[in-house]
Amino acid sequence: MEKIRTKEAAEATLRELPSVIGAFVREDIYGHPREVHLLVAAGPNVRHLARDVRELLEERLQVPVDQRIISIAQVARDPRETPVEEVPELATPAAAEDVDANDPRLVFGGTECMVRDARVVVRVRLTWHGEEFLGEASELDAGMGRVRAAATAALRAAAAAVRDSLRLELQGASSVRAFERDYVLVSALAAGPALGRRPLPLVGAQPAEGDEPTAAALAALQAVNRVVSYQLKVVAPG
Repeated sequence: MEKIRTKEAAEATLRELPSVIGAFVREDIYGHPREVHLLVAAGPNVRHLARDVRELLEERLQVPVDQRIISIAQVARDPRETPVEEVPELATPAAAEDVDANDPRLVFGGTECMVRDARVVVRVRLTWHGEEFLGEASELDAGMGRVRAAATAALRAAAAAVRDSLRLELQGASSVRAFERDYVLVSALAAGPALGRRPLPLVGAQPAEGDEPTAAALAALQAVNRVVSYQLKVVAPG
């Protein structure tokens, strides 16, 4: 099959949308979109926007696009604030109502990066009520390798905190520039009995501030902390 380059055309098309302030597209081996990450202004409904993005890309690129590869992080109304993710509700209203807003969430404890044989190993520490949880992941030390490893390590640490009662899987991670700052966007899937039959898509974003692995870990934690916070109440002893 002939390889068709779509990355540049897709990113240019996405930046035409009024609400889009940052876009990153990763291609598959045929040059078709494999991951689409967007940073958008406050206001639009991200579910509707994802559908519009898919339809626009299919029209312009003349290739099929799976809406599930599109992740969207939405900035707060004040552009100086950290972007916030659009997260669907938990599986049932009763579960959502049980979440205690005053219950502490997982706390970020730091990242460690080590390079071994052209691969980077990233460890992420999270804490909850004085207990520490460690996640580790390895990727090739090239491109977005450190970002992906840090995000995966954070998800593994979060899963350890809930005694693996949730499955947390990295979908994609990318870097975009908006408001004269670099942001790391992370999309993840969460699955577990409390979340229904289908994996729940989650997105987080964090300013890089010159440290992309730390930003990736924080973005991953931001993406999943809401569902993890609920699950921590379920699995916490006592």
